[in-house]
Amino acid sequence: MKKYIFSNHYIYLSIFRIFISFHIFKKYILFFFNRDLIADSLFLKDNHQDPLFEVWGVNQNIILQNISVVISIILFLCILFAFGIFKYITPLLLFIFVEITQRSYEYILNGGDNFLKFVLFYLVFTDCYRYFSINKPTKEINRKSISYFVNQLSVFSLKIHLCLVYFISAIYKINAKVWFSGVATYYTLQIERFQGTSYNKNLANNGIFSTISTYVTLFWELVFPFLVWFRKTKYVVFATGILIHTGIYILMMIHDFEVLFIMCYGFFISDEEWRKIYAYSKKTLFLLKKKFQKRYA
Repeated sequence: MKKYIFSNHYIYLSIFRIFISFHIFKKYILFFFNRDLIADSLFLKDNHQDPLFEVWGVNQNIILQNISVVISIILFLCILFAFGIFKYITPLLLFIFVEITQRSYEYILNGGDNFLKFVLFYLVFTDCYRYFSINKPTKEINRKSISYFVNQLSVFSLKIHLCLVYFISAIYKINAKVWFSGVATYYTLQIERFQGTSYNKNLANNGIFSTISTYVTLFWELVFPFLVWFRKTKYVVFATGILIHTGIYILMMIHDFEVLFIMCYGFFISDEEWRKIYAYSKKTLFLLKKKFQKRYA
């Protein structure tokens, strides 16, 4: 257990900080340009007062009336976070404003949004500023400090959360007739909302593709939480996950959800492994370049 909690992830934390800033910025810039639509009275007629706002005495209508200001703040915080400005304060404020927006507009959310706010919450307690940041930390990593333990625990919590999402999703799928009988892909690809390509119906009508894709997805979600912790199996799990999520991205037009989940795989690779991957890639590119130059000299 110590191996999984105390392996360092500072390199990927810094990369992920930039990714999540861009991810949220892209998402909310679309909301900003479509703010007239999401603020339309017809769109909001069934939108209920959030229970948490009621407890805190917050008037949700004030938020809805000033949604342009709220989104603008989120966009500004994304820029600050990407550059590592104000460090721990910025992700905390970003989490709060994203949470406020999600609670105010429950009808624009998807599964990725639910996971996104937890990811932001975990990042509040991490040291994701050691690389690619304007003000890089000068202090050495102290493995005996409380901040180090909190950082490691936060990353570990994010990984556990991802595993639980997949596993619980698989359990629910097992209890759904369309998944258990192997026809979930068939029915999903028939839905107009998920017509990402002109080949969807042809793929859906292919019995082999529909059955295999349904059961492979189900089986993969079940084994992910168990195989992702081991070096010999995690890269196979990653490759399968990337293939599944990319397929959903293209065929079903579910975009931000898929990208966010794929990017979280990087937390299962330690700093030491990232350095080895970088060194190997650099060496391979050098050899290819040398071979190319020798061939065409």
